[in-house]
Amino acid sequence: MNAIRFEQETDGSFYRVAKQRVNDLFTRTGKSRLADRSILWKAAFYFAVLIGSYTLVLVHPFPNWTLLPLAFVYGLTALLLVINVGHEAAHETLFRSKFWNNVVLALSFAPIGLSGYLWKMRHTKSHHLFPNVNGCDSDIDENPFLRLSPNHAWRPHFRYQHLYAPLIYLIVGVHSLLWQEFGYLFKKQLANMTNIKHPLPQYLVFALTKAFHFGAALVVPLLVLPLPWWQVVLGYLAMTCVGSLAFVALLGPSHYSDLAEFPVVATDGSIGHTWSIHNMVTTCDWSPYSPVALFISGGFNTHSSHHLFPKISHAHYPAIARIVEDTAAECGVRYNRKSSLGAIGSHFRFLRNMGRKPERPVTGCIDAQLPSHLP
Repeated sequence: MNAIRFEQETDGSFYRVAKQRVNDLFTRTGKSRLADRSILWKAAFYFAVLIGSYTLVLVHPFPNWTLLPLAFVYGLTALLLVINVGHEAAHETLFRSKFWNNVVLALSFAPIGLSGYLWKMRHTKSHHLFPNVNGCDSDIDENPFLRLSPNHAWRPHFRYQHLYAPLIYLIVGVHSLLWQEFGYLFKKQLANMTNIKHPLPQYLVFALTKAFHFGAALVVPLLVLPLPWWQVVLGYLAMTCVGSLAFVALLGPSHYSDLAEFPVVATDGSIGHTWSIHNMVTTCDWSPYSPVALFISGGFNTHSSHHLFPKISHAHYPAIARIVEDTAAECGVRYNRKSSLGAIGSHFRFLRNMGRKPERPVTGCIDAQLPSHLP
């Protein structure tokens, strides 16, 4: 079994020039790679909105019709807390301490009922190593509903996937919560990861996270709110669906774009380009210099910068994105960029393109070990 092999970075290459300029930026400004006060204030803001909206739902001082909008605020804020804070903790860019990063990781994911530990495992040990590589990136595992890579098998119903995809996206949250995560917990092999073993305490944390989520989001409202049980359950499902759509809208276009490539690994393990070029061609930025986009997306709008420099907090990504874009232009490297609305359109064009029957049978990816070279 051949390990995936990226080409070597050379002196004066795009990545080495960009990395030196990023290092110079931190030397010149005296800033740390870790999160600054802006991230801490943002975390405090989202946490305050989360607690405030939840309290208003339970106390319900307003007419009952306001309960559903408040539930939407709670669900969306819980998602934004994960994207802006949990994601930072997963990459250990909040604190120098791995322990406190893991504590925040677990706590930030708890309101949505998912395991921060499992998400970090997939995100850092699979997706970030082999983005958009079939069989090697757990984020593009094949499924019977959507074709998310040109290297996946085609089925006739995929030709309509750009039309029915929003309906699938509505249940992403429930599917992850009740089905997908259990698979991740008990699978011994997932994409490039083999012989997977989890620390025993993580099984307990997994159970407590599920219990906390369903207790806070469903059981307590059922006991407290003056509504029929079925209305509370429908409200919970509606909240989860809205959160699912927001999740796909914020994260999906970063890789599932008609600009992004899905490289195929050769039989000898070569992928045909360097690690940095791989991350440039498989990502797509959207509104990378917008403070609003940064505040909401936690840096997913500057996704090429994140993949090139995952150990740097997203607080610094607007400046880094400028370096990446300018260096790419100087070195003749493609830089994928869209507006916020353009990214959504790009995503649905991607779905339509993937739904077309390929002219020849697709080929998959070889089984992957760790790449033989990473910068």
